[in-house]
Amino acid sequence: MGTITVSEDVIERLNKLRKENESLDDVLKRLIETYEEVEEYIKEKWEKLQRDKDKFVDLEDYASSRGL
Repeated sequence: MGTITVSEDVIERLNKLRKENESLDDVLKRLIETYEEVEEYIKEKWEKLQRDKDKFVDLEDYASSRGL
């Protein structure tokens, strides 16, 4: 177990995220887990976009080819 120093603002924000009977430790764990899941999701989507980028058409090119 350790100790961290956080501002009153952070404590207030964490308290707003608290579910019934949830400790601040639980809130922080939930936030970390959510962050890790979102980070992995974004990484997967970015990698897919990079693999598939040749399937996309530049909007400027499309518009000019259509005389728009």
